[in-house]
Amino acid sequence: MGTLDFGKITTIVLIFFIVSFFFGDKLLFWYEHKDDMQFELSTIVYTKKDFEAMQEQEQKKLLSDISSICVRKHHIDGLDCTDTAYWLANSLEEKGIDGDLAIDWMQTCSESCQTGTYVAPVLQEENKAGYSTTKKSAEKSQGTKWFWEKN
Repeated sequence: MGTLDFGKITTIVLIFFIVSFFFGDKLLFWYEHKDDMQFELSTIVYTKKDFEAMQEQEQKKLLSDISSICVRKHHIDGLDCTDTAYWLANSLEEKGIDGDLAIDWMQTCSESCQTGTYVAPVLQEENKAGYSTTKKSAEKSQGTKWFWEKN
């Protein structure tokens, strides 16, 4: 191995700046999100009609899985409960799940995030009674949060 001269140092610096220019934002995004938890569900239902057609035990299991994911996401990534619910909705949208169903599951995610657990019978009674399952957010300027608000 020889000595480093001015030409070698200049070449290394130029290569560093070229790589940073073309791939710097991707590398920075990867570095900031390398420890983020990925979204995975064992059972996926794409429409609200399909979800309502499921048996009650299957619905409870799916909502329990969603609640578990939201609680883990809240603790692992350090997001607040509102941001965790919007993360869930965006992840569901990427999987192709209907917007109304994603909005309903956002409420489940938010409640389980706040309490740290999931209580199925309460949610089933609320849905059967026809209560609204969403709350209006005061902040509508962050990302795609406006899409998930029911009018």
